[in-house]
Amino acid sequence: MPKSRRLGYNDIVIYLVYSEESELARRSALKILKKEFPERDEFNYISLNMAVSPLKDLADECSYLPLGVDRKAVFAEDCQFLAKPARAKGTGKTGPKKKAQKTDASLERLAAYCQNPNDFIDLYLVVYSGALDENNPVVQAVKNTGRMLGVQVPSPQEWVDFALRFLKKYGVETERNVAEEIVRRVNGDYGRFLSDLAKLSIYANGEPLSMNAVKRLVSPKLEDDAFTISNALMRNDVPSAIAIYHDLKVFGVDEIRLMNLLANQFRFMDMVQTLSDMGLGSDAIAAELAAKPFRVSVTLRNLQGSKKGSLPRVIDSLYVTEKAILSGEQPPRLAFERFLATFLL
Repeated sequence: MPKSRRLGYNDIVIYLVYSEESELARRSALKILKKEFPERDEFNYISLNMAVSPLKDLADECSYLPLGVDRKAVFAEDCQFLAKPARAKGTGKTGPKKKAQKTDASLERLAAYCQNPNDFIDLYLVVYSGALDENNPVVQAVKNTGRMLGVQVPSPQEWVDFALRFLKKYGVETERNVAEEIVRRVNGDYGRFLSDLAKLSIYANGEPLSMNAVKRLVSPKLEDDAFTISNALMRNDVPSAIAIYHDLKVFGVDEIRLMNLLANQFRFMDMVQTLSDMGLGSDAIAAELAAKPFRVSVTLRNLQGSKKGSLPRVIDSLYVTEKAILSGEQPPRLAFERFLATFLL
């Protein structure tokens, strides 16, 4: 870009930060903001969440400096209108572009601004996606006048290494398998990862961190627990299913999310049952459903003795339970425990 007139400031006035992990993208953008624009107040700093703010508001904020302010920063997160469109299922083609990109003149206003930005307005665009829409006029403009930063999600090995460094920084030693368990439990949630590491470092207070402490303080991966609950129910082991649920309540589990995961698990079981009835073996079913062979084997074993047509009834029961919670007919805990206690295949 041409030489800036912003004496004493970085020449870059537009940053576009994107990552498939939302908290990683947001924190990376905030780190740049804090470095480039450390002194912010209600007059020189505007923060917008584009999931709820109209695009017009963002274009408007880029168009002026408030009276008495010689420099301004605009931070816009969740700019999904800049993300690469999702592929339409079964077509191999991208889905239709968002309506705003075709009809909203604010997008063209923002693109025009990004082509010729104000030297004294810093713009930070944060996209929660691993890829950008290369045909979007704003993306094309920022390529010419700003800086684009794609933040890669760390590998499992890098997550573990970071956890060990973080804990050591606060005087906490631990075994690598303990750090691996922390990573497994947070399941790629970067914000929760940092929060749980901070919590564990305070708990340890300079003492070695044990596996038992991690299991007590870091809630497990909910998908794994939904799988365990469904397996217990399929064995008619209702007490174990209830015990697992009670353990999850210690971590404040959301019943609606747990029921959605259970519904997905039972739908998977129903598909396995259907393919098995058609004569397919375990490996063939795994290939057909793009599932792990172990999961299919466990499912087939659990399905032994179940009545034909029982799984759709279980899914309907989950729907009724969810409706009772969302309508306020029953408290979440009572409704879910009632579902478990009356479970019958």
